[in-house]
Amino acid sequence: MCDKRLVRKAEKMKTIYRFLSVLMFGILTQATKCGEDLPEQGYIMSEDKVPQEYFLTTISANYFQTNIAQHGWKWKEAWRIDEEGIGVRYEATSLSDLIPHDLYFGADSMTVFLYKQTSNERQTDSYTYDATNNRILSQAVAYMQLTDADSVSIAFIERLGNHYYKSRYERMLPFELNARWNGSKPVKP
Repeated sequence: MCDKRLVRKAEKMKTIYRFLSVLMFGILTQATKCGEDLPEQGYIMSEDKVPQEYFLTTISANYFQTNIAQHGWKWKEAWRIDEEGIGVRYEATSLSDLIPHDLYFGADSMTVFLYKQTSNERQTDSYTYDATNNRILSQAVAYMQLTDADSVSIAFIERLGNHYYKSRYERMLPFELNARWNGSKPVKP
């Protein structure tokens, strides 16, 4: 008699376990479907085919001038953003339009340090920072939107050649910035 009750309880427990397993599977499946519209790196393409971050945090002009301007920034890595808004880690080659470059933002001018096969060049031009959409507006760059910033690194979506990239930079030490200035020749943007 006791064994039959234990068997019935065990069968009820199995049924409950199966029900909960199916329920959890359904919940997890629905939770992952919610993110299917988001590309791997979280970019959407605007009507004019410019990638935008889904969750862009506004970076104030005051923060920009206090923490980003007056510092040099060395390029570390990039992700090429394709037409669907998916970022793929990118390696620069001699045939690519991505030329490794460093940046310096002054109070009202920016310098792009370019590392070409034949020489190191720097282009300096005036800029303005538009805090409404984190854009750098300058003749020195085709398109540049600040997407992330802290005290040691920054990231931009930028247009280089015919493609858009998300590039990450790290803050330079003062001697590194001096070496960039002394090791490059000025050219017009």
